[in-house]
Amino acid sequence: MSASVSTATLLRYAAGYIALGLQAEARAELEAIACADQDTLPVISLRAHLCSKEEDWAGAATLGEKLIRLEPSDAGHWIQWAYAVRRYTGIPNAREILLTALIQHPQEPILHFNLACYEAQLSNLHAAKSHLRNACSLQAECLEMALTDTDLVPLHPWISAGLPLD
Repeated sequence: MSASVSTATLLRYAAGYIALGLQAEARAELEAIACADQDTLPVISLRAHLCSKEEDWAGAATLGEKLIRLEPSDAGHWIQWAYAVRRYTGIPNAREILLTALIQHPQEPILHFNLACYEAQLSNLHAAKSHLRNACSLQAECLEMALTDTDLVPLHPWISAGLPLD
């Protein structure tokens, strides 16, 4: 790409390549972005997305942490970071990220839902139930998601019973 192509255009190209499953082409477009723009939120965000598509969990985790430092008010950045960390270093570290995020985003249902998944996988079923109840009270669709989520298999009988109080 020529130096005259704007960062916004290169980001659109890269996003298009990612959508088509053409990661090498997407990476080339991202590399063509001016050095001055490499540490901007849109570029880091798309790089993190690309790393996730490539299953480069170390890269995605590093970029996810940069995202929350740039924009901690976006719960999606916390979720993305935790997802990468789960795959890179494990559930306990991802759990800690989401517990920190929950302080800033207590009304975000996906934080509660993912914490329910992590707690269930760590055999902390009481905490998993609490987070799942919170997620479902914030977003009814979480109940349907819970019935098919493999992380929540330990809770499926309880979920099928309608989340009764213990």
